[in-house]
Amino acid sequence: MGRNKKNIQVLKNKYDQQAVKKIGFVFLVLCAIQLPVYAQNKIIATIIGFENDKGLCRACLFNSESGFKNGKPLECVQVPATNKKATAIFENIADGTYAIFVFHDSNNNGIMDKNWLGIPKEGYGASQNKLPFAAAPKFESNKFSVKDKPIHQLSIKLRNL
Repeated sequence: MGRNKKNIQVLKNKYDQQAVKKIGFVFLVLCAIQLPVYAQNKIIATIIGFENDKGLCRACLFNSESGFKNGKPLECVQVPATNKKATAIFENIADGTYAIFVFHDSNNNGIMDKNWLGIPKEGYGASQNKLPFAAAPKFESNKFSVKDKPIHQLSIKLRNL
């Protein structure tokens, strides 16, 4: 009887080890499949044209036209302006199409201030520097593609009215 229990225990341990190896293999395969989805791209936006170094530069990254239009960004960063310029960095960005909107929050109140006509009182800009005269920037005219390049660099010039 003791010998049968030992044999059963040896078989059970052998099957447990094989199961662990199979689970580990499946895990590695799943991780390998997911790697291309989570590309490690970086977007570096250099923003110029600040009137002063007060407050913060707020930069938001959008991945859709509806998000851009409705103010629903994928990610936002806030960086200080130094010598009338700032650098916003977005990391761990997947391949795709994006647009960036920036504004100089000179009084640091978290919103883009406008006058009574709705005209911005603080500098603003967009990723392709396509700023219509009397309208908000559009995703379509400011979009750019992030693909096949680990670092994507942009230069954004603020419009101050």
